[in-house]
Amino acid sequence: MSMGPLRAWKLASKVLTRHDAPDLFPHFTFPGLGYYTWNDSTFWTSGFFPGIVWLLYERSLMTTLSVAPSNDLLRAAQKWQIEMAKEQFKTDNHDLGFMIMPSFARDYDLTGNRASLDVVVNAARSLASRFSPTTGTIRSWAGARTKTYNLNDEDVDFVVVIDSMMNLDLLYYAAHHTGDKSLADIATTHATTTLANHIRPDHSSYHLVSYDPHRQGVVRHRLTNQGYANESTWARGQSWALYGFATVYQWTRDERFLDAAIEIAKYFLSRVDESNGVDTIVYWDFDAPRPGVWDVSAAACASSGLLLLQKLAPDRCNYLESVLRILDTVTTRATSKGDCLLERSTSNDHVHALHRLAEHGVVYADYYFLEAGNRLLQLQGKQSNPSREDGKS
Repeated sequence: MSMGPLRAWKLASKVLTRHDAPDLFPHFTFPGLGYYTWNDSTFWTSGFFPGIVWLLYERSLMTTLSVAPSNDLLRAAQKWQIEMAKEQFKTDNHDLGFMIMPSFARDYDLTGNRASLDVVVNAARSLASRFSPTTGTIRSWAGARTKTYNLNDEDVDFVVVIDSMMNLDLLYYAAHHTGDKSLADIATTHATTTLANHIRPDHSSYHLVSYDPHRQGVVRHRLTNQGYANESTWARGQSWALYGFATVYQWTRDERFLDAAIEIAKYFLSRVDESNGVDTIVYWDFDAPRPGVWDVSAAACASSGLLLLQKLAPDRCNYLESVLRILDTVTTRATSKGDCLLERSTSNDHVHALHRLAEHGVVYADYYFLEAGNRLLQLQGKQSNPSREDGKS
């Protein structure tokens, strides 16, 4: 995996030669084109590249095989997150966990920077403002639209997507460091409701659930916005669920969530494609016709989540061999020669999506790929673990 971190570092340091505090952030590459498109700090993926630089710094504390001196990586990581700080007060979407945690939480964990903890706490309170006691969930989106449906009235549809499970870490982290139990209670209530309504009896997952905002426990719709069909299993959504419920267990130690994470992981691994005897392929939707497009971002996120789950419950979980097979396919069949580390992710290939984009690079695939690499180093015991995870109970 050595060329990937080096490419990320070259891009990060190149930008810093022109901008002391970058105000645009990598998002995705178009199929066949190696250069990133960039968005400002308000976009949901904006926190991942600063997080990548923090992962490079974290890795430099674990191994001598670093892409640059630790001090250089630390300075770069701190500069890359500066512009993101203003998003701590954002209340118009649920993606604050994605935007804030990859950089500011790692900064506090690794350096003790109190200002970064303050950013995390403010962001958690912003996210908590989107919670509804009636639905028992945090609102994900103001609405949802494809060519076949349009949920455009917040007073009618309270939209929650499975991606929301990844943002609960923000609430638990802030609760842990402030003693504000209400933040943790919101996260646990959301996880409990999502487990009941997003997860099917076979432990596959729905992408989107719409609740009646005025009647407790009333589900209006179960749909997909990015998967193959409403009743199919969108692979990245399943990876969000796997990682998200593992994280909830990490904070709560509630066996319900461990059981859920293990069963969701079991379903994910049962649906990867190893039919050619060589590759372990994660297609963008487990029920889409074959051969189909891949989603390397789902593979990377699931790999990191599986390693977290194994760390939390080693007596029940042994996923190392599966993760290594998945990552071997990613590194041999999906590495990029352009700005991003990995290609062959799929943002959205739903036939009725307003915008379809498949088999391309996305920054969050690179982030979870590098995070999985750091977890492998930790698992193999090659260094002391500098991350916050050892301190959770």
